[in-house]
Amino acid sequence: METALFLNGVYEDVLEEIIKSKEINPNMVFYLQPYSTSAIKQLKNSPPSLQISVPLYLSTTVQLNQICYMADIVGWEDKNGLSKERLTFLNSQIKKNQPNEDEIYFQVNGKTCVNLISIVNLKKLTNQLSVGNLIKASDKKPLKNRTRSGGWSYVHALPLLSIEKTIVKDQLYDEFEKSVSQSLKDDDESINDRLANAPKFPEKVQTISYDYRRNEDVVAAVLKRANGKCELCKLEAPFLKASNSSPYLEVHHWILLSEGGEDTVDNAGALCPNCHKEAHFGQNQEYIKSNKAIKTIG
Repeated sequence: METALFLNGVYEDVLEEIIKSKEINPNMVFYLQPYSTSAIKQLKNSPPSLQISVPLYLSTTVQLNQICYMADIVGWEDKNGLSKERLTFLNSQIKKNQPNEDEIYFQVNGKTCVNLISIVNLKKLTNQLSVGNLIKASDKKPLKNRTRSGGWSYVHALPLLSIEKTIVKDQLYDEFEKSVSQSLKDDDESINDRLANAPKFPEKVQTISYDYRRNEDVVAAVLKRANGKCELCKLEAPFLKASNSSPYLEVHHWILLSEGGEDTVDNAGALCPNCHKEAHFGQNQEYIKSNKAIKTIG
């Protein structure tokens, strides 16, 4: 799983200045100078590059517990190791593109600052998530609420974080099904005309949904009871799993959890993929649900 770096409590005026300069120079590399006396070890040990970047998430000093901005890290340097030529170049770039930052600084409030981070593609997020959505790479636990600026954490990347459009997942599905039904009613010429002008790649959207923490023992007990056969059609599982060579069956709740069904062995059956789809979408789904099909069919 890809990892990202989370920086906590960056001054928003620093970030907004970069965004304004980026509008003029979209491909420009910009610089962040975290207030820290210790090096960010992961960046030091494996410095990013334009070819191999690292996602960066940032909160601000006034929104410590929100992921407010994101960017790509394309470089890291220890300020103490900068040559005179490199320092001269960096100061000229910062004065030109980040004038409020002024120059590379080596101390803040009497403390030495060592990290210089090069970034591109900085953007402000409209879909600002709580930092609690970030899972630490070190111990797989969610980040706790921040109480002060400073510090960083390596976290699992959130690939969809930058997607602007958000929709409820069930709504997305319902709208799609209605559109397909309408398209089926159209003549072939109308469909082909739309296809000729349709984009070849779909729009990405971020969906909102909820799920249930299911009891793993219910799943295990039902699969053991089925013993490799679909409990609806009574046929052998259609194939074996690549992961462990066990028969592939899907555990289905006769009365869905979303409809108040219990997460129990009595309310669940092990089905082949075909029967599982029938239980959800087929003409017999109400019969299957009401009659506990495991006892009455096949």
